[in-house]
Amino acid sequence: MHIISSAVTLRAVSRQRKATAICASLLASLLVAPMATAQQPLSLAETLKLAEARSPQLASADFAATAARERAIASSQLPDPVLRLGLDNVPINGPDQFSLTADFMTMRRIGVMQEFTDGERRSLRKLRGDVEAERELARREASRATLRQEVALAWLDQYFAQQVAGLWRALVQDLRLQITTLEAGLATGRANAAELRAAEAVAVQTEDQIAAAEQQARSSAVMLSRWLGADMARRSVGPLPDLTMIGYNPEETAAIAAHPLLSVLRQDTLLAEADLKLATRSKTPDWSLEVAYQQRGPAFSNMVSIGVNIPLPLFAGDRQDRGIAASQAQLAQAEALFQDALAQHQAELRVTYVEWRSLQQRAQTLRRVLQPLADDRVTQALASYAGGGGSLAQVLEARRATVDARMQVLLLERDAARAWARVNFQVGHAADPMRVSGAQP
Repeated sequence: MHIISSAVTLRAVSRQRKATAICASLLASLLVAPMATAQQPLSLAETLKLAEARSPQLASADFAATAARERAIASSQLPDPVLRLGLDNVPINGPDQFSLTADFMTMRRIGVMQEFTDGERRSLRKLRGDVEAERELARREASRATLRQEVALAWLDQYFAQQVAGLWRALVQDLRLQITTLEAGLATGRANAAELRAAEAVAVQTEDQIAAAEQQARSSAVMLSRWLGADMARRSVGPLPDLTMIGYNPEETAAIAAHPLLSVLRQDTLLAEADLKLATRSKTPDWSLEVAYQQRGPAFSNMVSIGVNIPLPLFAGDRQDRGIAASQAQLAQAEALFQDALAQHQAELRVTYVEWRSLQQRAQTLRRVLQPLADDRVTQALASYAGGGGSLAQVLEARRATVDARMQVLLLERDAARAWARVNFQVGHAADPMRVSGAQP
């Protein structure tokens, strides 16, 4: 299939047939090398789905949102009534010492006290709890976006590491053939030792590149195992999703609003607003009502008492006003943080978006211009070799140039894919990354 089989043909057929066999093997190696060997590769969409399903962080965020909702309902209720028991006016000396029935003032008391919280304050507490629950959900979405981005980057790193290793392996096969040819030529005097040593050195360097690519693939698999488990992470990844579309358009001013981290800060601002309203309402005190039944001795009448308790905000300047000022400062802080994060994320997304477009265009240009030139060089080298004016070393050198051109395009595509993931999974992350709508280069 590869050029090695063509080397055997060289000794049995004409020079023209040798060149044709070499050309066919080169085309086959170019097509076969990048292909994944696994029968059922793990797609990016499946990887993201599995990672989300297994994520304890997302599950904990759901529990936090549920807890916030329950607290919101509880905080909007009236306080529990208070049962009050007591003994009043028990004599401690004289003939009626410690008697509960002899003195007319001694009473056994049982009562109930209920505190009545301002209705608007209870509504504000419910509102604050709801906002807190929404903030937890916003944090969940922020965690989800970060998870999807990290998983996508690890998946892409593993995919491109496999592709890079495949290209280097194809080049090593050609180098080994060249080494075999030079060893035979050295025995007949048609090659020299310097050429052989140079080819061997390049082969060693290329094998090291293969080892580096394989190490990168293993490291990415370890990262994926954090979210998928060891069994799933060992599967080969692929195919590559459509990276020519992205779920973000920098021309739309509202696009940045979909950033999940900004949603968290927006909920922080709403929470600070609810705290300010509660602090303002603190100038309206709560009040409580108490009803008590008092039992005296058999010779005396029993009694009923009713009382109302009302706090007096006599020092509002040092208490309630201070709390209101603190809440106002917290609101101003939340708004300032939101505006700062808005500008920061907007700039980061635009920079990454421009980077993605540039890398996409560079890869397309090289694929359209450089790769055909490298392929033409192979064709010309084969033609020269068939006509007796060239050598096998020149054919293999042209082949190496073709691999280098493909490698350059592949690395640009890898960088573009990473930029795509950094943008697409931070704003409007699509449910199916195989079909992403939005801007395109």
